[in-house]
Amino acid sequence: MDQACPVCGNPEQGTEFCAVCAWLLHDDPVLGDLTEEDVRRAASALRAAEHAWDVRAAALAVRGADVRDGGGGGPVADVLRGGPPRPGEKVPSPPEDSPGNMPEAGAAGCRDILDELLGRHVEELLFIEFTPEGVQVIKVSVGEGGIPRHTDGGSTEWRSLAPALDAREDIRRFQLAGGIGTLPPVGRTEFDATVRRWLRAYIPPSRERSLVLLTPRGGWVLLERAAAIVRGAYPLRAELRRGHAVAADGPTPDAVGEVLRTAPLLADHTLLLARADRLTGAVRPHSHVLFPAGSRLAPGETATAEVVVHGGVGPPAPLLLPVLAGAPAADGTGAVPLAVHQVTVGPLEQARLRFVLRGPGEVDLVAPAAGAPGTQGRRSAVDVPGLVRRLPRRVIRPPRLELLCTVELSGAQQAETEERLAFVRDLITALARQDGSGAAFRAGAVGHYDHAVHENLYTSRRTLLQAPVPAGPPHTTLAALAGWRPAQRTQDMASSLEDALKALVQLVTGAAGATGAEDVRRVVLIVARRPPGLPEQRGIVPACPLGVDWQPALDRLRAAGVQVMTRADPVTGPLPYDHPGAAARRYADAAWAALSADGAFRPGTDSAADVARALAPPWRLEGPDCRLAFAAPLI
Repeated sequence: MDQACPVCGNPEQGTEFCAVCAWLLHDDPVLGDLTEEDVRRAASALRAAEHAWDVRAAALAVRGADVRDGGGGGPVADVLRGGPPRPGEKVPSPPEDSPGNMPEAGAAGCRDILDELLGRHVEELLFIEFTPEGVQVIKVSVGEGGIPRHTDGGSTEWRSLAPALDAREDIRRFQLAGGIGTLPPVGRTEFDATVRRWLRAYIPPSRERSLVLLTPRGGWVLLERAAAIVRGAYPLRAELRRGHAVAADGPTPDAVGEVLRTAPLLADHTLLLARADRLTGAVRPHSHVLFPAGSRLAPGETATAEVVVHGGVGPPAPLLLPVLAGAPAADGTGAVPLAVHQVTVGPLEQARLRFVLRGPGEVDLVAPAAGAPGTQGRRSAVDVPGLVRRLPRRVIRPPRLELLCTVELSGAQQAETEERLAFVRDLITALARQDGSGAAFRAGAVGHYDHAVHENLYTSRRTLLQAPVPAGPPHTTLAALAGWRPAQRTQDMASSLEDALKALVQLVTGAAGATGAEDVRRVVLIVARRPPGLPEQRGIVPACPLGVDWQPALDRLRAAGVQVMTRADPVTGPLPYDHPGAAARRYADAAWAALSADGAFRPGTDSAADVARALAPPWRLEGPDCRLAFAAPLI
């Protein structure tokens, strides 16, 4: 039987000191016999060294728990030579990592072995690590889209590989850390033979030149012995040391994944979107490159990419965000799905997304954050050809909207008229905001005051209508509205709306001739409180001094295809008891019913934003709803 170090069990190699624990194995001879004191001191030193060695191994085995008796060390504390550490006794720190016999591969070395794999110079890489749980073998190959993939390559637990080790996990860890204790010793030579037999059985000749060794942290004596056997038996592609080239702790697959994240991208990592043709509205798939081929991360590094996506024309619904390796063909084939995220974007709205690249094939959506309103977690499977087949054929753009507002500028109080002006400004602003192109919405307005009786040539004539603003850019109408001022009304029966409608007929007739056959939706919105006056006095309803009849003007507007709607707050409540008052109310009700035939909105109920949504012509899709976000705004 080979001689072994009495402290750590390492086989003697004829050296003065043990190569593992530095115990003095051979000293110079002395003359004469040893005294009892010499023997006592030597025995005491040996027991102290054995105890310290076991305590060191126990500290590794119990994962940082206190190895003192009753301190969490469990069964390990019971088998230590010399017993558990005494109160106040310092637990030795594990030794520094041994440098080994082969230079460690740093970042450049990792790049080299990955380049060999991705360049097909080697078919696969086999990562081997000896851990306290067993021999971990991870096979790495190049998958679809040039993405390095790793799978288990035949990992084995110590309890089946080395039966000489104790069946109890903590004790087995103690032995792997080099602990001897009061247990039957694990022969180092026998352990080496066991590892060599396993290597011959599980590492075929075809894999001998594809090995990458992950070296354990210092202090795990038997694991270091096993690593040394691999190092001496095979021409390693690289050796990566825990705590240096890769993280100090964590499962072997995570460490391998950490290395693979530094591989270059062999294909563009793209985001699959939809794009509508500006002229025809035809919808086609569109690939947005998030991270181009050739991108490469340093160890621990990430990269980010931002993209603005746009909602479609339907109701808000989760939109799919497929991330692919490569750009798909027109039929959706030819790209490898990596992940699919979801985000909810309102119709014709936009969202700014931020993606992070953690390595080849690992792209996460980080903003909006997962779990935020409108987002859903990542899924790994998506039918890209099916998504492309189910795209709508085309987006049908709405006609251009031309809005002409009449605004009653005479009120019982200034606040009444100012509310009407503010509503019209807010309405035009809301519709202009929806028009991203600046060409799909035009606005105009006519403001009208009460009539004033003109008695002779020498009295001043008051303003009846503000200068009509024809349909044009919204900012022009808003600038005109800013100069309009409210006035006090003198009666509550009728306004000069009939004159405003007559002016609108002229505006609409001129606009229709200018646009020709262009698809335009024209809307007149009456913003008022009192109905129009009659061409002649009827009861107590005053007549228009100019004799204008509003009904022919209304008919001409509708005959020209204009929708006439109202946003009015007429007098309500029970009919007056007197006959003239009841007749005036019935006229007002009939007039508002005729004016509101195409639609009506109520102050205090329908906000400017509500009216803007109702007036905006709808977008339509030819075909199914679009499940993808759009790459560009539709307007």
